[in-house]
Amino acid sequence: MDIPKRTEHRPPRPPIPKFRLVGAGTDTPDFLPPPKSEESSLIALSTDNTSETSIEDNNESYFMRKRFSAIVEEITHQIVLLGLSQDLLKIGITFLKPELLDGLKQKKYKAIAVAIIIAALKQINAPVTQKEILSKTSVSEKQIKKILLKIHSSYDLEAIVHSFIKQISSSIGLNEKFINFCLQMFKEINQRNLIQGEHENVIAGTIIKYCGDIIFADRGGIVAQVIADHAKCSIGPLKNFLKKVETSLPFNPQHQKER
Repeated sequence: MDIPKRTEHRPPRPPIPKFRLVGAGTDTPDFLPPPKSEESSLIALSTDNTSETSIEDNNESYFMRKRFSAIVEEITHQIVLLGLSQDLLKIGITFLKPELLDGLKQKKYKAIAVAIIIAALKQINAPVTQKEILSKTSVSEKQIKKILLKIHSSYDLEAIVHSFIKQISSSIGLNEKFINFCLQMFKEINQRNLIQGEHENVIAGTIIKYCGDIIFADRGGIVAQVIADHAKCSIGPLKNFLKKVETSLPFNPQHQKER
């Protein structure tokens, strides 16, 4: 009886591939995707960068809008607390430009709101002092000055000083002729560049004091403290500016006779 031969188990051969095999030359398999050109790579990279930039811009825009809304809300709140007109809000909003919001990221909303209200009051030439506003809030004058410098609100200094001169003069019983003399004196002082950051009420009070000392020289002039009280300013700044004016425009008795 023949014993069958024992055969080894061999794995089946894989099927012959339907694509061209890599040869000895520079041929590449047909199934491989074509290599990306340098141009297509740059386009893809640019698209990725644009996408990231777009996300950052959207986030920045979102936070900018959020800050804008919060500041507007705080301005409205402070206007109510200060008993001022809501019309100031419309003026204040015009100051809230993107570059200003970007430059005030580290400032508190309350300080920004109060500074914008002060800038708005100057814009309409309202004879309301910065000291009056700050006395009703808990914001420091130093903070307000820094923010006002960033606001760069263009306002008519002459118009505001005129408003204060009229208000102060009327409150102490001085007539229209005296007021007109003070307005002329302001132009003289302004032309000599004597005004260097003094508050508008201090400028007005100083001019009234200086003009009063000329007009009422035979009566000893006007008491400085009386003017400071009506101008709602400290006596120190008024006397300092008065000294500057008197040095540049020395008192002339003949001036009084001409008036």
